[in-house]
Amino acid sequence: MELFLQCWGGACYFLSKVFIVRSLFADNERNWRLTGWIIYLAGLPVWVFLLASRQNWIAAAIETAGMPAIILGIVLTWKQTNSPGKYVDWSIRIFTLLMILLGTSCSIYVFNGIKTFSQILEILIIFGYLVSNYLLAKKNPYAWLMFMVGLTSMSILMYMQGNIILCIQQIISMIPVMIGFFKARKKII
Repeated sequence: MELFLQCWGGACYFLSKVFIVRSLFADNERNWRLTGWIIYLAGLPVWVFLLASRQNWIAAAIETAGMPAIILGIVLTWKQTNSPGKYVDWSIRIFTLLMILLGTSCSIYVFNGIKTFSQILEILIIFGYLVSNYLLAKKNPYAWLMFMVGLTSMSILMYMQGNIILCIQQIISMIPVMIGFFKARKKII
């Protein structure tokens, strides 16, 4: 069952990046981007389950906190705009902060502090994924750099925990992320 979940979560995560990057090269980017966001959302519950089952509370909370940013990406893409309303924007920020605090508190409680390398990796994942999802929803090219931080940290964590499929998927996901960064940078230069 875990192998199936790794394949599902890994495929959704990778394909979402491929579709979102593909949108950067399309004349009508909306459908590619929308498909990428929806696929990302479809794989999210699997990641939360796999991370929570290994007591990676910080990383599980991060993935959960990413849900509003993903939904924001879907809504902004559907409406073909880059700016959410002020209250929506602040609501997502507050929810994200609460999830970070909850995940970090659970991890500190379970492990009696920040004592393991996996916890440090999870903190790096917080920084990488949450900032990247938020910036990507607003089409900021630096979102791709933040994804690189998250991908690197998550691939190390997945390797340490024996989730080889997800480790490889994270490494392979660097390819569309790097392409996305270079293409997005060209659009603003």
